Amino acid sequence: MPIDLNQVLRGRVWKFGDSIETDAINPYYRYPTMEELKQHTMEAYRPEFPKEVKAGDILVAGRNFGCGSSRPGLVLREVGIVAIIAESVARLFLRNSIARAVPIFMAPGITGIVNDGDTLEVDYRGSIVRNPATGASVGLRQFPPLIEKIFAAGGLPEFAYQRYEREFG
Repeated sequence: MPIDLNQVLRGRVWKFGDSIETDAINPYYRYPTMEELKQHTMEAYRPEFPKEVKAGDILVAGRNFGCGSSRPGLVLREVGIVAIIAESVARLFLRNSIARAVPIFMAPGITGIVNDGDTLEVDYRGSIVRNPATGASVGLRQFPPLIEKIFAAGGLPEFAYQRYEREFG
């Protein structure tokens, strides 16, 4: 699914702490289908999450989000999360998220400006994340142009296919 980085995202916050592990994000070893995963994602940290998350919600996390194994975070997109904003992201999880066009961004200081349930605005082009209720904001790190193109294509396989078609089609 392509990601429009020109769109300002606005959604309800689900706030998590540091070092959220991929085993909790994507517990596929226990739940092998996407439908089962959707019913159990993040429940190790917040049992109510899979039951109460809604399309358009935003996940906010502290440092080292997605640490652990190389499991992707597609399930978060599937349950309706429109953006993941973290203080920092584990390198492998970040790479996998970009490859599958899971909207993930880094905004140092984000956990200090929002609380669980707040509304958050994510303006990628403006390089800012805002809490409209308090007026607090933090900077949002930009990606290199190639990564932006991968997001716009809907992921790395789609980007590669589109490039192949342009060059050899």
